[in-house]
Amino acid sequence: MSGRKNIKNKDCKICPAICCKNLAMEIGKPANNSEVEDLRWQLHFDTVKVFIRNRRWYQLVEGRCIYLTEEDRCAIYENRPQKCRKHNPPDCEYFGEFYDILISTPEELDSYFESLKKSKKKGPKQISR
Repeated sequence: MSGRKNIKNKDCKICPAICCKNLAMEIGKPANNSEVEDLRWQLHFDTVKVFIRNRRWYQLVEGRCIYLTEEDRCAIYENRPQKCRKHNPPDCEYFGEFYDILISTPEELDSYFESLKKSKKKGPKQISR
């Protein structure tokens, strides 16, 4: 489940536009059983994942930007959204620095919380699995 690496010489030109094929949205860390159950349900969909990076939680929805060409280049590059302009190789998915922990299934979510319990780290309050 771990995925962060430190790679030098990062260059967008060699990337297959992974950032244009996945939509990452920050979500809150589940704070109670109801929120965990909601997240478990979302993970039943094969296009949805959750990742944790720097203790922040994100929902990852797999898909493709409508402006991405067949050559994996942006068709509206000069007029691309500000969010796209701010995304650059130091934070890029292609170079392996996208997440600390990736959770792809409800079972992986359960395992994550079990590992927190076992290591006695802070986890969501009142969560038992």
